[in-house]
Amino acid sequence: MRKRYLIMVLAVGLLLSGCRGNNHPEEVEAEFQAEQMNQELLAAAGSLPQSKLLYFENGLEITGLGVTYDGRPTDFDGCYYFPAIEAMTGVHVSIDWQENEGYSSAVATTLLTSKKDLPDIINPTDFGVMDLADDGLIVPLDDYLELMPDIVRAVGEEHMDTWKASDGHIYAIPSVSTIQGSFSMMVRQDWLNELNLDVPETWEDWLTYWRGVRDHDLNGNGDASDEVPIALSESADGERSLTLLLNAFGIAASNDTQFCLLDDGTYTMVYEHPRYPAFLEAMAGLYAEGILVERYETFSYASIEEMMGNNTLGSTMTFAASGAQTATLRDGGDEDALWLSVKPVAGPDGDRMIQERDLVFPTWCITAGAYEKGKAEDIVRFFNWCYTEEGADLYNYGIEGVSYTVSDGTPVLDKGLIANGFSDYRAVGINYEPFGGYWLQDAYMQCLFAGETKENLTDIQTETYNGLFVVNNEFFYSQPLTIETESYVKYRTSLITEGVCKLRDQAIRGEISLDDFWSGYEQLKEKGLGKVITDVGEYYEIMRSGDIGK
Repeated sequence: MRKRYLIMVLAVGLLLSGCRGNNHPEEVEAEFQAEQMNQELLAAAGSLPQSKLLYFENGLEITGLGVTYDGRPTDFDGCYYFPAIEAMTGVHVSIDWQENEGYSSAVATTLLTSKKDLPDIINPTDFGVMDLADDGLIVPLDDYLELMPDIVRAVGEEHMDTWKASDGHIYAIPSVSTIQGSFSMMVRQDWLNELNLDVPETWEDWLTYWRGVRDHDLNGNGDASDEVPIALSESADGERSLTLLLNAFGIAASNDTQFCLLDDGTYTMVYEHPRYPAFLEAMAGLYAEGILVERYETFSYASIEEMMGNNTLGSTMTFAASGAQTATLRDGGDEDALWLSVKPVAGPDGDRMIQERDLVFPTWCITAGAYEKGKAEDIVRFFNWCYTEEGADLYNYGIEGVSYTVSDGTPVLDKGLIANGFSDYRAVGINYEPFGGYWLQDAYMQCLFAGETKENLTDIQTETYNGLFVVNNEFFYSQPLTIETESYVKYRTSLITEGVCKLRDQAIRGEISLDDFWSGYEQLKEKGLGKVITDVGEYYEIMRSGDIGK
């Protein structure tokens, strides 16, 4: 049975929005007030009982340098979370929160101090785990794994590689999400209906649909040329290109789409994959047909959502929750509109894949200063507590009797708290992302659907649910790491971003021939790209053998 903490909440007068009938208490409708909930949580936090799993009788002070965003409260008593942690574990967390802009400069300035003056923990973010590790400013955590069994269990054996840095060591306390889905392929159901087509299952089916979008005035505005058959988000530097279609050719690429694992376990660049020539030829064909439009390489998620809502886009892979753009279309008068979540595009040979959410991502590194003070083990033990059931409950649901109740052993979040999805839920400090933790699928779903059961979801909500939890389930793959060897760092900009990526787009657009692409690619290999390929392959083998550092 789940052990719950029943909290006696201070009696606070509710702000009433109105009443019905004879004004019986159960008939009163209260307008939810996030600040009131915040104060109730704060009042309850100090009364929480000590944890029987971990409690520091003499206290433990953990100082840190971190980055905050989304207007989260940054004072210790700004929300319930940190006072609750102290009441339950005896740990006082004191973070110097910095805004995202300029955070790397703040880290660099902090690192100028002596090791003994470093904060105990640092959020590496864009500053980079390996930069901190190479300078000996953070400690590897490999030898502490036995002190964090709950974190190891949450990460899972299948995702251990994603927890490791590019040198094969573990340096960061992670945040872990149990929500595997994030993106989904989406298609206009009403446009399929107009074309008298079923949901595409094969590559030929998709070609038929895309050609139908290209050739018909499906939005009915009298212009048959403004419909876009498919749009996929690209990165600002152009490295990340057409990921979903790369997957349709059996190439399970890294996040930047530059690296992959071959069937024999070889780690290399995607251009070395035996299916890449077929992919490149097919993309050039899609462009020549007008299925990939001229600006295909410039789309962002924001521009894709705009097209989803302005009645010009036929299909895309984007955030599953973007199906809410259906409401925009309907509000604009297209009453039959529906963005449908469907399986990933199947390639010519039937390959179907979609990248899973980044389930494990680095959040806190323990500094050499904390190690020299003898605090590293205690800090690891504390973070492991955050991954126990009571730690995860505190992070995901708040405090029982205030922000949630328990029904049949399951936490049920206050309906008012999640009526607006994640906004109020996070405003009171629950799921305090800047600090990180173990985000549970149940809490995510309660917020996403405002506490409604699956049976009561609208058709729009149902498509979000399907995109996250149904249609992609058998097609997820965990992205290979991008291994940042010395040669990769040296040549990335000149030979990858400004080199092979530019050649790729020129070949797709027909500005150069496919033969010219391969000729140019070989020249880039002679200039140093070959060294990158050799080095990352050798390094991966060392990582896989476990011999790093020996």
